[in-house]
This record gives sequence, structure tokens and C-alpha cells, in this order.
Amino acid sequence: MNESKINARSVEHDSSDELTLDDANEMSFPASDPIASSNISRIEIAPEMSLAAADHQNSAAMHENMHGNEDRDRDRDQIQAQEAGDLPAIGLKHMKIAVLVTDGFEQSELLEPRKALEAAGAKIEVISDKIGSVQGFEHTKKGASVHVDKSFDDARSDDYAAVLLLGGVVNGDAMRMLPQARKFVQEANRMNKPIASICHGGWLLISAGIANERTITSWPSLQDDFRNAGAVWLDKEVVCDENFVSSRKPNDIPAFNKALISLLREQHVSG
Repeated sequence: MNESKINARSVEHDSSDELTLDDANEMSFPASDPIASSNISRIEIAPEMSLAAADHQNSAAMHENMHGNEDRDRDRDQIQAQEAGDLPAIGLKHMKIAVLVTDGFEQSELLEPRKALEAAGAKIEVISDKIGSVQGFEHTKKGASVHVDKSFDDARSDDYAAVLLLGGVVNGDAMRMLPQARKFVQEANRMNKPIASICHGGWLLISAGIANERTITSWPSLQDDFRNAGAVWLDKEVVCDENFVSSRKPNDIPAFNKALISLLREQHVSG
């Protein structure tokens, strides 16, 4: 070690997760300075500074690797939790979802997907042939009324990221008869936007002429209608086919929500 020079290194903690080495500070003393010579002689038994610096560098690298691995593990765990449905999905902020509905819809098939989508950051707008509100049902029992945001006359399919079609036999049968509703889903499908249907909501896909050569599920009594329309009908809780997501009944809603949100995330990332 050069006795005319002392290298002093310090380790600075910029944050709890970052450790860096300061640049070496150099202190030079004249060889004739007795105090300097005395100081030099006292530190001659100290470990080589280069070795100490190497130890600090190794420690910093280990610290960085450890926290880097922790961050990667945390990100992986979050993604797995989202895929398992344990956490709301991220990335749906500013997405608007159109819910096409009229009186007689199955209440849970609107309220539960709306809750999941809003928790994920999406905005839901109810579009109907009516103004004011529409009446929901719990199977055959009268349920909650839901506020209508827009009429078909005021809504444009290209303003929305996806379309949600609900069940309830009265609602499903009425919606398929509306030219505005048929046009809305035709345009959404032409733009490859996600179209999610549950229970009797799939009737509108048939009447709009967009079910041909698609794979889908629905309330079981609609299976003949789908097959006659050229679709492949499956008895599964959720079926995904390109931009289509479909489920059979209220019991399938958790899987339905998960599949729809996953598709929306994919569309958001690719878009």
C-alpha cells in the first residue's frame, strides 16, 4: 500500500432497498509531515482497503439481487392471484363497458359482473330501449330496478370497449327483437370488441347473425337455436372463443367475470 495516500471509502444508504459505494475520497499528506507519517504507521495493520471495498461491493450486489428476487416473486404472486380471481385485475381504467338490457333481466347477471368490472377500474353504462330505469328479477321474483344511462338512440358501439348481454328470458327475448340492439353487437363484433353473454343473453347473437361458426354456451334450452345458427354449443361454465365470452347461468358468474376481465386486460395491453 502507498504510504503517501490513504483511501477512505464509505457506504451510503440512499434508501432501504438501495446500497451504493461512494467514490473514493483521497487524502494526500507530505512525506515530511510527522503527523501524517504517524497516522500512516498506525493504519498499516488495517485490512487492505481494496479488499474492504470488494466486500462492500459483494454485499451490495447480494442485497440488490435479494431485493430484485423479492420484487419478481411479489409480481409473480400478484399475477397468479389475479389469474385465480383473488385480486381485482389491473389495467381496465378508462374502459367503458356497454350493458344492453331491458325489463325482465336476471338481476345477479347485471349486478355481480358490474361490481367485478368496476372493482377492476372499468366504467359500466346501461343502455336500453327505455329511459329512466329497467326492472330486474331474481328468477321469477321481482328484484331491483337499475338506472339507464343511455338509450340506443344516444349510444354508439365504437364508444365502448366491450358489450355485456344479460339473461332473463323476458329480457333476452325482447333484446333480440330490437334492430338497434342487433346493430350495436354487429358493429362491436366487426371491431373485434369483447362480447360477453350469459344465460338467455346469447339469443341476440343469433338474431344479429354473428353466431355462425362460433363456439359458445348459454342456458341449455338455447342449444338447439345455436346449433341451428351454425354454432358449436358446449355445456361448460364458461367458453371463450376469440372475442366471445359466454356462460350458462348465475352459478357460473365467478368464472364468467374472471374470463371477461382477463380478455379485457389482453385487449387493453395489445391495444
